[in-house]
Amino acid sequence: MKFDIPQPFGIAAFFLLGIERVLYAYCYIGTDHFKKTVDKKKIPGLSALPQDGYYWRCMQRLGMYIKIFQFGVCSYDLLVLDGENVKSNLIEGGMISTSQMKAQLALGVLLLFIGQVLNYATFEALGAKGVYYGYEFGYPVARVSCFPYNLNISDPQYWGVILSVFGVYLSVGASSFAIPMMELFWYGMSMKVFENERGRRWYNALAGEGKGKTV
Repeated sequence: MKFDIPQPFGIAAFFLLGIERVLYAYCYIGTDHFKKTVDKKKIPGLSALPQDGYYWRCMQRLGMYIKIFQFGVCSYDLLVLDGENVKSNLIEGGMISTSQMKAQLALGVLLLFIGQVLNYATFEALGAKGVYYGYEFGYPVARVSCFPYNLNISDPQYWGVILSVFGVYLSVGASSFAIPMMELFWYGMSMKVFENERGRRWYNALAGEGKGKTV
């Protein structure tokens, strides 16, 4: 498994993939500031959203927009930089040419399936309101203990994304796994710092805010 990637694409990809995680950190840590920002109409494209659950709907819309960076980086990596190899593996039968490649394909499909199940189950359990910080924004969101929150793993949706990305790269026989490793880094930062009470405490300490404040 290789992790080399052409530069300066690698540098650009690292920061582009981080934009999504920084946005989510902003909503989690700077919740009140985010609410004031959307109230002042400083973010275009959100004013037409229904006022019922306005804040989490704003986050949902921004989350959809920001996925362009993630899909764009992965698509460019696989279809442009690694296009000939991916074409050979998928169209010309490279993924079923040897027992090793078949095993890799099977593993990739399995990881992709598990990842998508975790993503789907998270949305089913929490609903869009829960997924997009409805609780943090002050809306009533029921606490759940059903699947996948009964698996005793933190942030099942984020692990679902990580597994899905690795699954895709394995399934197409990608030449480099640098992008999946970047995704693992950024989602790991979200789970351990950006969207964690640890990150909120650090932010408050650096900003000189009082205990319990988020802006």
